Amino acid sequence: MILRAQTHEPIDLDPGGPPAPAIVPPAPRDTPALKVLLLDDQQDFRDVIRDYLVSRFYKVTEVSNGAEGLRAIMRETFDLIICDMMMPKVGGEMFYWAVTRVRPAARLRFVFITGHQNDTKVDHFFRRVQATVLLKPFKLEDLNASLLDIDRKLR
Repeated sequence: MILRAQTHEPIDLDPGGPPAPAIVPPAPRDTPALKVLLLDDQQDFRDVIRDYLVSRFYKVTEVSNGAEGLRAIMRETFDLIICDMMMPKVGGEMFYWAVTRVRPAARLRFVFITGHQNDTKVDHFFRRVQATVLLKPFKLEDLNASLLDIDRKLR
């Protein structure tokens, strides 16, 4: 299933701005934090996503490209993977195939993010792997809903 969050409101990069409203309350502090691997080559974008996830009690490992992501995957397992499609060194598609080769169960744990919504090669990949996809720019509530949906499917 491809989930396309098609909003036209950019993510608020103003750290002094109000926090994004949550769809559900954050997980209680006494439950184990879900581990998230966040891959995106844009530092500002990673900062916003990381801060949001940490505020929701996720444990976040962030990297700027797929090569660093592969090193992280080899060190530990992750509950969720948020992956940009267009990154230097190893892009999202190549990263996905490499990860699912060594950790097949990870294929259910991906949320892809992209600003390339009219790229036929990218769209074909998303359909082929039945990916959850968020189109940039998206609302943090859309990310939250995608992560909760994946978490529900894995339980």
